[in-house]
Amino acid sequence: MTEQTQELCILFADITKSSLIYEHLGDKAAQEMVGRILDLMSELTASHCGKIIKTVGDAVIATFPHADRAIAAAIAMQHAMIDDFSGSPDLPATYIHIGIHHGPVVVDNDDIFGDAVNITSRVVDYANPRQILATSETIEKLPAGSGFFTRFIARITAKNISGELELHEIVYEDQNTTMVIDCRQISRAMNASLFLKRGDQEIVINLQRSLISIGRETFNDIAIAYSWISRTHAYIENRNGVFLLRDKSTNGTFLYPTGGKPVYVNKGEHPIAGKGQIIFGREKEKQTEAAMNDIIEYEIRQE
Repeated sequence: MTEQTQELCILFADITKSSLIYEHLGDKAAQEMVGRILDLMSELTASHCGKIIKTVGDAVIATFPHADRAIAAAIAMQHAMIDDFSGSPDLPATYIHIGIHHGPVVVDNDDIFGDAVNITSRVVDYANPRQILATSETIEKLPAGSGFFTRFIARITAKNISGELELHEIVYEDQNTTMVIDCRQISRAMNASLFLKRGDQEIVINLQRSLISIGRETFNDIAIAYSWISRTHAYIENRNGVFLLRDKSTNGTFLYPTGGKPVYVNKGEHPIAGKGQIIFGREKEKQTEAAMNDIIEYEIRQE
């Protein structure tokens, strides 16, 4: 097959923390379970007019001719996981997270290449368990009246991709939740800013700048060049007035609130309140602090 460029919707679906399946079931049973999940995602891809490009570890990469087909397949995958793999007491809690992006790809020998593939990989990495995230390019390709419920989540940067990516969540579960809230508390929260300081560098997170990334590579907003820190280690964001630390790393992130107990966050998220310190990939050690410049001081202030 000769190379050709096509506009396609790319879907990455990844099993969340698959290592826990192996720890719980053992290698043979876990391999069988992972195989069943990958087969299920492949079948649902085909039934929604998609094509499996390949499986990479515990993830599938698929393409669809249209955005609505990709999103419908993603929702079907999440519902199938809930129905088939989340109700048995003999199985560990098993989830998938999904990223979707629409853009031009180079198709060569039944494989795909290009920036759109890299973007999709970044989107799935940002998604939480049971979450479907799609770029604004995907949402814009949905036909009028498609009926999908979406909500804006964040803006992120991707390595070697210029500009920011806008991420939207595809909401597929019941939204009939009643919340009782104090409007005065909301007003105070929405007017708060999170100040981050590392050496001479200071960054403010607020409504105007709602998301930053921290990691080893220089494309991050805060670059910390130590080997134990992941390329993009974590995000800190203002989500509707709540400040969140969102870890995506191998070694995790340690949060040290002033006057509170330390918190370890690994491939999850945790709210940030008051003031304190954040250390990435290692615990706080008094004897090494003077030689290190990887500590971020944080403080929330009302404007």
